[in-house]
This record gives sequence, C-alpha cells and structure tokens, in this order.
Amino acid sequence: MATLSNRIRSLRQEHGLTQDELGKLFGIVKSTVSLYENGKSVPNDQIKTEMCRHFNVSMDYLLGLTDERTAPPEPAPPLEPASPPDPAYLEALQCLEGLSGEALASALRCLQAIKALDDAKAPADAAVILEKNA
Repeated sequence: MATLSNRIRSLRQEHGLTQDELGKLFGIVKSTVSLYENGKSVPNDQIKTEMCRHFNVSMDYLLGLTDERTAPPEPAPPLEPASPPDPAYLEALQCLEGLSGEALASALRCLQAIKALDDAKAPADAAVILEKNA
C-alpha cells in the first residue's frame, strides 16, 4: 500500500500541479512540499485535512491505509425520540375515522376556523363557520 508521501506526490501529479502550485494552495513553500513527498516531513493535521478536501479523498486514502479514494458516507445522526402524541390529538383522529367525505370536509372547515381563532388571525366569519358546521 502507498505511503503518505507517495499519495501526496501522486495526487499532485494527477491534478497537473507543480510542487510550487501545490504549496501555494495550502500556504506552504515548494521545499516543504518536497519534504512531504520525500517522506522527510509530515504535514500537520490541518494541511492533511485541506488536502483531503481539495483532492476529494478520504484521510485513510491520503495516509495510505486504504486504496478506496472516498470515505463511506457518514451515518445519519440518531433520530430524536418522538414525544408521545397529545391524547386530545389521538382522540380527534379517532373521531374522524369512518366519516363520510362530506362529514370530513365539514370537520376540516371547523378545524380551520378553530385554528384561525387560535392563531388570532380569525376571519370575521370564523364563529359563523363554527356554528354552521357544529
């Protein structure tokens, strides 16, 4: 498997960069790049991280630990445990089950009017809608 110095050299060459150009990308001088490529010095973690990002390779690839260039996707963060639904919400859902389309439409209009009242943005006729659909 390749070494860090081999990987730095091969990535630089693959991208058609001179040692001077690579150095300018990472704020280092040409002689430092040469030291890296000859295994006489090792870049600090920040420069290694910047190289990985620039060349779109994983740190394991850059270090010569794997021949896989890209890191596997990061696992999704764990889901927050869902809070139990409000009992009133569950009861409202149970009441809606089995209603006809017309009854559901009427219930929806009532819920929208209640929500409008609750949001303090109630239209003038919200109370009328509630009376008609009650």
